[in-house]
Amino acid sequence: MSYNQSKSSQSLIINKKQISKSIIIIWGAIIIFLALADVFINHFEWISSGAIQRLVNITRDDGLPNWFSSIQLLFISIVVWCIFLSLKYSKPNLMKKGIHGWGWLIIALFFMYLAVDDGSKMHERIGTYFSDKMEFLQTYNPGFLSGIYDVFPSYGWQFVFVPIFGAIALFILYFLYKNLESKRQIIYIVLAFGCYVASVVLDFFEGMDESIYDPIMALFDTGLHPVQHFSKLIEEIFEMVGNTLFMLVFTKQLLNIAEKWKIQVVDLIDSD
Repeated sequence: MSYNQSKSSQSLIINKKQISKSIIIIWGAIIIFLALADVFINHFEWISSGAIQRLVNITRDDGLPNWFSSIQLLFISIVVWCIFLSLKYSKPNLMKKGIHGWGWLIIALFFMYLAVDDGSKMHERIGTYFSDKMEFLQTYNPGFLSGIYDVFPSYGWQFVFVPIFGAIALFILYFLYKNLESKRQIIYIVLAFGCYVASVVLDFFEGMDESIYDPIMALFDTGLHPVQHFSKLIEEIFEMVGNTLFMLVFTKQLLNIAEKWKIQVVDLIDSD
């Protein structure tokens, strides 16, 4: 990024490849740091302070890893909002008609929700509320839905949210396939969703009976806590890597649109 300045005008020159490299290097370095800090500072207790261990503990909601993941999602949402607003308010208007135009708005709202959800653990709270309700109904007024939930082996939030998130993900995948400009972007999107799916699958196993980990415990001759913790570590890494891939794709899309920008700063003149 550089400035080209003359007496009459100023130009802001943005290197698209440099921005992509910066995202990979900075976000990648943060992910590696958080993973190593959790392993060595928290798990192996290289620092004996419980407060510092909790700060880098990747399983906690009030630590640096969860904060960074929420910030990632917020930045993604902001970039997609910029894409949507750029298309909607450009002259001539670049918005496509129908869902192909408003799809960017749906994606922006979805990632904005994920940012709020990741920071507040909204889906887990709602899942707990749903589980309590289903258990009550199954005990005192059993029905079809409570009967299905009674045999569901994992967390309540997955029973509620995974079908919804899955439908939204399929729409986003179809929409981006139709609207992205390069095959590399499509590949990154598929990999990003793959990371999300892997994260959800690991969380599904985490919510099952603890005996699911018996073969791994026997293989590595270790206890339940280390296996569960490192499973959670891998799950969070998948999520943050997926976020990074989404950020790369949407940033590239915004920069492609920005090549056509001619921004004018004007004062609003009253026609009267």
